Amino acid sequence: MIPCDFFRGNSLVLGVGSPLRGDDQAGLLFCDLLSQRGVNCVKCDYGLENCVDIIIEKKPEKIVIVDAALFNGGQPGDIVLINGAEALSDSHLLTTHSIPPRLLVDTVKKLIPLREVYIIGIYPKSLDFSVDVSSEVIRAINSLVESIVKCFNNA
Repeated sequence: MIPCDFFRGNSLVLGVGSPLRGDDQAGLLFCDLLSQRGVNCVKCDYGLENCVDIIIEKKPEKIVIVDAALFNGGQPGDIVLINGAEALSDSHLLTTHSIPPRLLVDTVKKLIPLREVYIIGIYPKSLDFSVDVSSEVIRAINSLVESIVKCFNNA
């Protein structure tokens, strides 16, 4: 499901989300579950901009961002994989945060030798004020965690 190449080498996995907006916490929940399985993941509460200092400190060559994302044709729980920083400007993918990921990545690239960026987007069912995550998004998160843990176990 997820190419294991995303996680080879000097990579950093980031889970992004808002804990009080229903399915928007998908990246945060993903990060919690992945960490419980022994894979390092950095939680970026309320947006990727809140982890820029960690990204710069760790100096990864690639980052993998997991977040709720709206994309054309998506249904709740659908997963989209975006390769490359150019995809950050793709009009078919909208994250649920205020600062565009492209702006943040461009800024980080000026400070560290970041070469690759991947986004794993999970289509949300609800972004309303809530601490509940839909069953569709939970299934997607569990599937992602299993797939990524297998990548790390087979490395």
